[in-house]
Amino acid sequence: MYLYPESDRDDIGCVATVNNQSYIYNTILQTNIQNLRNKYSKAIIVYADYWKAYRSIVKNAPKLGFHEVYKACCGSSGGPYNFDFSGTCESDSASSYKNPSQYINWDGVHLTEAMYKVVSELFLNAAFTYPPFKSLLRSKQNSA
Repeated sequence: MYLYPESDRDDIGCVATVNNQSYIYNTILQTNIQNLRNKYSKAIIVYADYWKAYRSIVKNAPKLGFHEVYKACCGSSGGPYNFDFSGTCESDSASSYKNPSQYINWDGVHLTEAMYKVVSELFLNAAFTYPPFKSLLRSKQNSA
Protein backbone atom coordinates (compact mmCIF):
# COMPACT_ATOMS: atom_id res chain seq x y z
CA MET A 1 0.00 0.00 0.00
CA TYR A 2 1.31 3.44 -0.91
CA LEU A 3 1.35 5.99 1.88
CA TYR A 4 1.32 9.66 1.06
CA PRO A 5 3.78 11.79 3.01
CA GLU A 6 2.43 13.86 5.90
CA SER A 7 3.59 16.97 4.05
CA ASP A 8 0.96 16.23 1.35
CA ARG A 9 -2.07 17.38 3.35
CA ASP A 10 -4.65 20.03 2.65
CA ASP A 11 -6.52 22.26 5.09
CA ILE A 12 -8.82 19.43 6.22
CA GLY A 13 -6.04 16.89 6.74
CA CYS A 14 -6.65 14.87 3.58
CA VAL A 15 -4.12 14.02 0.89
CA ALA A 16 -3.80 17.27 -1.07
CA THR A 17 -2.73 15.74 -4.39
CA VAL A 18 -5.75 13.42 -4.40
CA ASN A 19 -8.19 16.17 -3.45
CA ASN A 20 -6.68 18.44 -6.11
CA GLN A 21 -7.44 15.75 -8.69
CA SER A 22 -11.04 15.64 -7.45
CA TYR A 23 -11.29 19.42 -7.65
CA ILE A 24 -9.96 19.48 -11.23
CA TYR A 25 -12.28 16.64 -12.27
CA ASN A 26 -15.31 18.42 -10.76
CA THR A 27 -14.38 21.67 -12.51
CA ILE A 28 -14.27 19.89 -15.87
CA LEU A 29 -17.48 18.00 -15.09
CA GLN A 30 -19.32 21.23 -14.25
CA THR A 31 -18.17 22.80 -17.51
CA ASN A 32 -19.48 19.79 -19.43
CA ILE A 33 -22.75 19.89 -17.52
CA GLN A 34 -23.15 23.58 -18.41
CA ASN A 35 -22.52 22.70 -22.06
CA LEU A 36 -25.29 20.09 -21.84
CA ARG A 37 -27.63 22.62 -20.22
CA ASN A 38 -26.94 25.02 -23.06
CA LYS A 39 -27.51 22.33 -25.67
CA TYR A 40 -30.66 20.92 -24.03
CA SER A 41 -32.21 24.04 -22.55
CA LYS A 42 -35.49 22.35 -21.63
CA ALA A 43 -33.80 19.57 -19.67
CA ILE A 44 -33.24 19.88 -15.94
CA ILE A 45 -29.75 18.70 -15.16
CA VAL A 46 -28.83 18.67 -11.48
CA TYR A 47 -25.25 18.57 -10.27
CA ALA A 48 -24.81 17.36 -6.69
CA ASP A 49 -21.42 18.58 -5.47
CA TYR A 50 -20.38 15.66 -3.32
CA TRP A 51 -16.81 16.93 -3.00
CA LYS A 52 -17.89 20.27 -1.46
CA ALA A 53 -20.47 18.59 0.77
CA TYR A 54 -17.93 16.08 2.07
CA ARG A 55 -15.40 18.83 2.65
CA SER A 56 -17.96 20.92 4.56
CA ILE A 57 -18.83 17.96 6.77
CA VAL A 58 -15.19 17.22 7.57
CA LYS A 59 -14.61 20.88 8.47
CA ASN A 60 -17.66 20.84 10.76
CA ALA A 61 -17.48 17.23 11.97
CA PRO A 62 -17.80 17.85 15.74
CA LYS A 63 -20.83 20.13 15.27
CA LEU A 64 -22.48 17.36 13.25
CA GLY A 65 -21.79 14.67 15.85
CA PHE A 66 -18.77 13.04 14.21
CA HIS A 67 -15.88 12.35 16.57
CA GLU A 68 -13.76 10.28 14.19
CA VAL A 69 -13.13 12.03 10.90
CA TYR A 70 -10.56 9.71 9.32
CA LYS A 71 -10.62 6.44 11.27
CA ALA A 72 -12.76 3.59 9.88
CA CYS A 73 -15.43 2.32 12.24
CA CYS A 74 -14.98 -1.25 11.04
CA GLY A 75 -11.47 -2.56 10.41
CA SER A 76 -8.67 -4.70 11.71
CA SER A 77 -5.44 -2.77 11.79
CA GLY A 78 -5.96 -0.25 14.54
CA GLY A 79 -3.43 2.44 13.72
CA PRO A 80 -4.40 5.98 12.82
CA TYR A 81 -7.06 4.92 10.26
CA ASN A 82 -8.08 1.40 11.43
CA PHE A 83 -7.71 0.28 7.82
CA ASP A 84 -5.76 -2.51 6.18
CA PHE A 85 -6.41 -3.91 2.69
CA SER A 86 -5.63 -7.42 3.92
CA GLY A 87 -8.01 -7.15 6.88
CA THR A 88 -11.12 -5.48 5.56
CA CYS A 89 -14.36 -5.23 7.47
CA GLU A 90 -15.59 -8.60 6.23
CA SER A 91 -12.50 -10.50 7.44
CA ASP A 92 -12.27 -12.66 10.55
CA SER A 93 -9.83 -10.21 12.13
CA ALA A 94 -12.16 -7.22 11.74
CA SER A 95 -14.29 -5.64 14.39
CA SER A 96 -16.33 -2.47 14.60
CA TYR A 97 -16.61 0.25 17.19
CA LYS A 98 -19.80 0.56 19.24
CA ASN A 99 -20.97 3.98 17.97
CA PRO A 100 -20.83 4.01 14.15
CA SER A 101 -22.86 7.23 14.06
CA GLN A 102 -19.79 9.07 15.40
CA TYR A 103 -17.70 7.98 12.41
CA ILE A 104 -17.61 9.31 8.88
CA ASN A 105 -15.99 6.20 7.38
CA TRP A 106 -17.46 2.74 7.83
CA ASP A 107 -14.66 0.57 6.44
CA GLY A 108 -12.17 2.96 4.85
CA VAL A 109 -14.00 2.81 1.51
CA HIS A 110 -17.68 3.31 2.33
CA LEU A 111 -19.28 5.94 4.52
CA THR A 112 -21.38 5.27 7.59
CA GLU A 113 -25.16 5.53 7.51
CA ALA A 114 -24.88 8.69 9.65
CA MET A 115 -22.55 10.28 7.10
CA TYR A 116 -24.80 9.37 4.17
CA LYS A 117 -27.70 10.96 6.09
CA VAL A 118 -25.81 14.24 6.53
CA VAL A 119 -24.71 14.25 2.87
CA SER A 120 -28.29 13.69 1.69
CA GLU A 121 -29.56 16.46 3.99
CA LEU A 122 -26.99 18.83 2.52
CA PHE A 123 -28.11 17.91 -1.00
CA LEU A 124 -31.77 18.39 -0.16
CA ASN A 125 -31.59 21.43 2.13
CA ALA A 126 -28.33 23.29 1.54
CA ALA A 127 -26.55 24.79 -1.43
CA PHE A 128 -24.74 21.68 -2.64
CA THR A 129 -26.88 20.95 -5.70
CA TYR A 130 -26.97 23.16 -8.76
CA PRO A 131 -29.66 24.21 -9.26
CA PRO A 132 -30.65 23.96 -5.60
CA PHE A 133 -33.00 21.07 -4.94
CA LYS A 134 -35.47 23.32 -3.09
CA SER A 135 -35.81 25.58 -6.14
CA LEU A 136 -36.60 22.53 -8.29
CA LEU A 137 -39.37 21.53 -5.88
CA ARG A 138 -40.78 25.07 -5.85
CA SER A 139 -40.78 25.28 -9.66
CA LYS A 140 -42.46 21.86 -9.85
CA GLN A 141 -45.14 22.93 -7.36
CA ASN A 142 -45.69 26.21 -9.21
CA SER A 143 -46.14 24.44 -12.54
CA ALA A 144 -48.63 21.90 -11.15
